[in-house]
Amino acid sequence: MTAETFIRMNPDSAILTIAIPTYNRAARLQAQIERLLPQLGPEVRLCVYDNASPDGTREVVSKYRSQGVCFFRAANNGGAGRNIFRCFEECQTEWLWILSDDDPIASGAVADLLQLVRHCHADFIHTSSPLCQHDAQIIVGDVSQLLKQASLASLLWISTVVYRIPSFRSLFWLYVESISTWGPQLVVLLAVLERQEGKGLASSTRLIIEPPGEPRWSTLDFIARFSHVPEYLQTSRHQTLVAGHIWEYYYWALLGGLRELDNPAAIRRWQRIRKSARQNFRAYGAISPIWDVILKKWYRAGSRKTSLTVVHQALLVTILAWCPSSLFFPVLKLLPKPAWVCRLLRRERNETAADIDETCQSLRT
Repeated sequence: MTAETFIRMNPDSAILTIAIPTYNRAARLQAQIERLLPQLGPEVRLCVYDNASPDGTREVVSKYRSQGVCFFRAANNGGAGRNIFRCFEECQTEWLWILSDDDPIASGAVADLLQLVRHCHADFIHTSSPLCQHDAQIIVGDVSQLLKQASLASLLWISTVVYRIPSFRSLFWLYVESISTWGPQLVVLLAVLERQEGKGLASSTRLIIEPPGEPRWSTLDFIARFSHVPEYLQTSRHQTLVAGHIWEYYYWALLGGLRELDNPAAIRRWQRIRKSARQNFRAYGAISPIWDVILKKWYRAGSRKTSLTVVHQALLVTILAWCPSSLFFPVLKLLPKPAWVCRLLRRERNETAADIDETCQSLRT
């Protein structure tokens, strides 16, 4: 891999690195840099890690060389996980904020974050976001405590976590080993608590102002790989706990994966992933979220809508799981689907609802 660097700030004067891993999204990257530049000062380094983008990413960043933006370009695209790892590995400051190129930040995000890290003695900070709002500054020292304070989705969202790099260097090997899980940054975060008896700060400070958009990546690949995350934890108690939390995203991932199906082989892959991920969760001793809904949440005021949503998703997946390939699309057409699933199907095929119906009809015949 090669690295291009336009300008480096003096690392001795900085305590925070904002690293933006990017690939082929020059316009979004430019918008993010424009949001950041007015907020920067001598305590902050801004680094862009380009994963060998074929678009104009290099030219976009070159416009800001005089303003101290560092630019690193990989010789080849090694995947998102490896590009994010470079952010960790090459960080020269005490604190690291890995910021996605398309997550809009608050107008005072950098100042608020600097205020946090100057007085923080924890190993990482999980900030509030549209997915998870912390009402106060809470120190967590255990995996179970962290998962009580933060949803797994918000922990996996790279833009919401800030890392004290000296606490993570000894765990870089674990990041590399778990890179196939889609969540190596989550693995090392949990390992700081589990293996090193570290501390995390759940902070009410909010850096990101908008929720993530609908997935444009393979949710099937995600759940197949992410279901292996518990394997990298040391205790069976934590493995069961994390597997149970991942299981909560199982039906969402499978329904999102419907947009990836366009032939009988893809349908069989969907059914294999459904089965294998479920087997992984059970192997770690996790209990289906359906039972949690039935036994604990069904009759609770304020939880009924969520419970119905979970049950609806589970029924859709179960019905489709038993469909032979020849009946899969006709049954899918007839089943009442959540609005977000319909949007994904239309967007993937770039068709209207009528066009999708025609496609289902042709596959039936």
